[in-house]
Amino acid sequence: IFVILIFIISIAVYLTGLIYSSFKGSPYVPTKRKIIQNILKEAGLKKGFKFIDIGCGDGRIVEEAVSTFGAIGTGIDINPVLIWRARFRALLKPNSNLVGYFVANIVNYDLTKYDVIYVFLMPKFIEEISLQLEKALMNKTLIISHGFKVNNLQKYLKKTIADKSFPTYVYGK
Repeated sequence: IFVILIFIISIAVYLTGLIYSSFKGSPYVPTKRKIIQNILKEAGLKKGFKFIDIGCGDGRIVEEAVSTFGAIGTGIDINPVLIWRARFRALLKPNSNLVGYFVANIVNYDLTKYDVIYVFLMPKFIEEISLQLEKALMNKTLIISHGFKVNNLQKYLKKTIADKSFPTYVYGK
């Protein structure tokens, strides 16, 4: 009975975290590994690049950036349950020293120190952080937006990566 109780509590905490993320503007929607690899390859991610995934969920994009492309990865999310899961997943990987996950509100986060910023957020939330993205882009940061355009960066659109599920937009200066 104790094991069942722990299981039920774990599921309740996880589901509560997903609901919380949805209310905060970015529901958790995992992306398949093959799609992630294609996006990062097409965007030109290179070894040693400082990579950040805004709304990283369980960390799979950051993991791929680090393990396949040799990036130094950071993931931030407002959902502490998903960050805990991402940190746990990272511990199971050989290059966990190149990854960091943090609970943070992106509105107050400095993005200018990264070479590549990846976002897969709802359009309303992208709009809220668009000035931060533009500031980072002026600092020669590459912006990858999976699913939705960043309207104020349209003049910097370098590439559109087509996919069955969502298009991906790559912005750079």
